[in-house]
Amino acid sequence: MPKPTILLALDPHGTALCAAIKRQLLQLPNAQSRLIQAYTLTWDGQTFGFSSELDKFADASFDLALTNARQASVSQLSNQFQQAAKDLQTTLIDLIKSVNQSPEAIAAKNAGVDISSWYRIYIMFSANDHRARELVFELSRLIHWLFNVYFADVPHSLEAFILLPGLFAQARTEDYSAAYQLLKELDDKMTKGVVIRNTQKRPPFDNCWLIDERIGELGVNLDSYADAFAGLLTVEAETGGLLIGAHTVRGKLPAYSAFGYGELFFPADIVIERLSTALAGDIITQEFLPPAKLTPEANRQLLLDAKEFVLSEDYHDALQQLERDNGKPVWQDFSPRLDLRPGQTQEYGMELQRAYQQFENKELISYKRTLESCGKQAQFALNKLLDQKINQYVDATTSGLHEAVRLSNVLNNPYLELQTESISDRPENLITELRAAEAFLDTRLQIKINQENSQKLLNQFFTLKSQRQQLQDTVSANSSELLNQDLQKIQEQLRLVVTDYHQAINTEIEQIRQTRSLAIEDARAKALTEISQTQKQLHYLENQYEIATDQLNELIAEENRFRSLYLVVFPAVVAIAVIGILLITGLFSQSTLWVLLQQIGVNLFNYLIWGLISILGYLGIVWLKYSTTIRDRIQKAQKQIKRLESSLKANGVELRRNYNERLKLEYDIYAQNIRVEVVNYLIKMSKQKTETLRQTLSNFSQLYDILTTQHDKASTNYSETRLAVLTNSDIDIYYHQNILKTLPINKFTQEEVSRSQAWQIPATEFQNKLVLFAKKQFEHLSKLSIGDVLKSDLITENTASVRLNQLYNSAKLLLRLQDTDAHLNPTSQPEITLWVGAKDKEEILRLYSRFNRAVTPFVAEDERNLCVLVRSLGFPAYFLSQIEFYRDCYERTQKEASAQDSQIPDLIPEEISSSRELTLAYDTLLLAIALELISPNSQNNYQFNNQLLGREREKIVHALATDFTHQELYGEITERVESFEHDLIYQQLEKLEKFAKDFTPYERKRLTRLITQYSPLN
Repeated sequence: MPKPTILLALDPHGTALCAAIKRQLLQLPNAQSRLIQAYTLTWDGQTFGFSSELDKFADASFDLALTNARQASVSQLSNQFQQAAKDLQTTLIDLIKSVNQSPEAIAAKNAGVDISSWYRIYIMFSANDHRARELVFELSRLIHWLFNVYFADVPHSLEAFILLPGLFAQARTEDYSAAYQLLKELDDKMTKGVVIRNTQKRPPFDNCWLIDERIGELGVNLDSYADAFAGLLTVEAETGGLLIGAHTVRGKLPAYSAFGYGELFFPADIVIERLSTALAGDIITQEFLPPAKLTPEANRQLLLDAKEFVLSEDYHDALQQLERDNGKPVWQDFSPRLDLRPGQTQEYGMELQRAYQQFENKELISYKRTLESCGKQAQFALNKLLDQKINQYVDATTSGLHEAVRLSNVLNNPYLELQTESISDRPENLITELRAAEAFLDTRLQIKINQENSQKLLNQFFTLKSQRQQLQDTVSANSSELLNQDLQKIQEQLRLVVTDYHQAINTEIEQIRQTRSLAIEDARAKALTEISQTQKQLHYLENQYEIATDQLNELIAEENRFRSLYLVVFPAVVAIAVIGILLITGLFSQSTLWVLLQQIGVNLFNYLIWGLISILGYLGIVWLKYSTTIRDRIQKAQKQIKRLESSLKANGVELRRNYNERLKLEYDIYAQNIRVEVVNYLIKMSKQKTETLRQTLSNFSQLYDILTTQHDKASTNYSETRLAVLTNSDIDIYYHQNILKTLPINKFTQEEVSRSQAWQIPATEFQNKLVLFAKKQFEHLSKLSIGDVLKSDLITENTASVRLNQLYNSAKLLLRLQDTDAHLNPTSQPEITLWVGAKDKEEILRLYSRFNRAVTPFVAEDERNLCVLVRSLGFPAYFLSQIEFYRDCYERTQKEASAQDSQIPDLIPEEISSSRELTLAYDTLLLAIALELISPNSQNNYQFNNQLLGREREKIVHALATDFTHQELYGEITERVESFEHDLIYQQLEKLEKFAKDFTPYERKRLTRLITQYSPLN
């Protein structure tokens, strides 16, 4: 059952470790980890407090040299703490309450987690930290008092985490001395107890956990220690703690404990991440990023494919639709329904001009809009065709993306002819199509292009290229410095020719564009001139027609007068004259008239014949005169009028045609602009697609780098304490030996995203699909337990045994203990507790029993974790393996023992203390110096019988007591000392005490004891 837990740090190093523990707890999914709150004790020189901002007060350098330099006088710190205890009570009460009322605790309760009413409080501090030493006992008393008074019904435990100096790299003798002094005081208070309320006493701590450098230095192995503490805090709540009783070992209270923690777990998310990023990276490199082939054959194929694209039927059909609307030509000639009638030329011209303006303002604009629409359709069709070509290239091979980039470069190369192998080749691409579109009206505009300069340079280029090829073949067969120099010269000449050719082409293009611009203006001016000339001609013909008409009318009037004169007037005069003669004859002689009438009557027929002949003769003479004088002129006038009428109609038609040509010129110019715009658009889109392809390749390269980084970050290297069942090497071996053999890499492009789709979708979408696909291939791993992994093909059987062995070793105690008196305290024997999933329990116990059979199993909530907690509960402080070294440092640094320290029993029982030999050696050395058996020479090196012993007395003592090679010498010195009388020894000791000025306090203390020992009064 999870227990509310408070972790208090008293010094910067403990705070840094607590911060690391808190970070590790955040990664654990169990409920207990969310119920652990960490704080650090703060002191600004005046007030005390607790802060959860651990990093702010932590010293992650773990450098004791810096800490010692910052240590100020703390002699009055305990008094200041007592004075501030009242204010600190409120803070501690709020802190204790907050553990069970934190958002994490509330969330756990809402999730149905049953939280224990037992509170656990841990105080962490460095054993050598003076401030912690001054405050720890007062703080423990205050916490016990608060629970006794304000939380009497709340069960709790208060334990200490003591960081020994061996954890720090810069530990000095003074640090070990301070640690020993703290342990002495702690051991004394654990034995006697501290006052909690009135006369009520109890030990300051329910348990004291000692931590040493078993894993290594704390600064180097911070994560390992943090994992060990996090494991203890999360799983130890389920086990029984230490019960301190009256039982002692050699008179010492077994109030100390040590622990070791190891965890073997299956980081499924990390494994899946590492495998999926490896798979995704291989998909990228093998399916999307293989480079294109850079061979002459591949280059020729690209040129042919580019030419095939622009010459394809689909391409030309798309361009043909530029001037067709629903299959019909966009342009319809200017043909107004106007008839040119003689005498109405001016009206006809005005109507025609009005119709022209109306056509220009309405139909021509409509045609242009239709061209725009057709142009958009052509752009869409050509862009779609280009997409199809690129997609075809992209999907063809795994290097399709690079190949498509090269094809796009060929399609947009303005100097494509330089890529061919012969001058006779006629490559075509979108640039040649653009030039053809720009030259669409050249024939009509009578534009001639002068390409003599560029053609000359092109010929020179191919000549040099041929020479270079010959030289390269010669050099490959027989290399020489002269040939290489010639080859370099040709290379330089080629470079210059290419540069000149580029400039010549650009100059010609600019000149042609200027020429076309001028030609268009000339064509427009010429069209207007033709219209004006036709109009003038039409007016001239109109005038001629009017003159001819007037002449004809005059001739017709003359004809009428001629007819009236010769056909009416003259015959009437003759008839009147004959009738008049007959009347006059009858008036003067009726007989004569009668005879004449009889004569006429008798010869009437003859008279009629002669009369008819006379009339016909007359008429003939009149016709002859008419024909020679009038009729020919009338006919000529009529013919001239008809000819003028025809000319007028022809000029009317010509004028209409001129207007039509003028409109058609504007239409053609606009159509050409649209055609150029369409090709330019296609070139623009091709360049955009090229850039998109390049960007896609760049994105894929970046994505590969991201995947590689993620793959490297997806590491199962955690710490010496928290071990992953699969190492990075295991995962990579499994991937290469199992996954790549069973999972085809091209499955992604076949089932998820093809290469042709990949470059057309956003990079994030592609990345999401790729990552999702890759993770799907390994999602079954997330369901495996630790036992499943140990038996699966993810790991070999031998490696599985190695991992369990590593778990066993990683869970060893974080403190080195001596087992000399272990038989006197059976409870301190290490106990092993194992947490494993229910379904793997029997199998894991069977495997782990090879290392230790005394294992207590618990069922773990997370089946992917295998946790081992090793505890040694209840041993006296002298079980610490380095306790003799601690005491030696303590004795060497103590100038004068304080009254309090002198009353505190030593940690090590006298009967087993190894320092006794050192004390005897020290006493023997001092006696030998006093008796002048050992004396310093001129260089201050001590010697005995002319045998050098060294300069430092402490090292000489250590050598005499522990060094095998000095044992005979040690025995000889002892025998010589014992041969002297006690009185003489006493006198020599007093003399040494007076004149010895460089003795350490410890040496003076030993000297005083010797004087007392050899005093005649004893």
